[in-house]
Amino acid sequence: MRLALVALMAIASSGCLVTTTAPPLEPGVSSLPQANVAAREGIVINQLTMVKQAEDMYYATRGTWGSMDELVAAGGLNISPQQLGYTIELTVAGDGYSVIAVPMEYGPKGKRSFYMDQTGIVRGDDHMGGAPSATDPVA
Repeated sequence: MRLALVALMAIASSGCLVTTTAPPLEPGVSSLPQANVAAREGIVINQLTMVKQAEDMYYATRGTWGSMDELVAAGGLNISPQQLGYTIELTVAGDGYSVIAVPMEYGPKGKRSFYMDQTGIVRGDDHMGGAPSATDPVA
């Protein structure tokens, strides 16, 4: 009993890791925001491929490319894909179309801007919140 009491007093008076060293506030949290950005960007790429599928279906049934509203009205898309902090714009021109996705708030919402046309190749690069181009690397 006396030995246990001496050991307990020695720990209490000398300090221990539990009381003298503060643990990290949230372990791993420093990598979390970057992981969230990467996840958002991945979902945006998936949304662009869904637009491609809707455009292909629309073109096959009507012989022309559709606007975002036309794709939604035709049932190709459930809703215009304006989620996850990106602005997505679809432009139909002549015998093709292009879709661009730009982060609404550069950094926390996303870093890369994306471009896709009727070929279905998604391209993306960090444009500091600016518009992407057809010459960006494949995402």
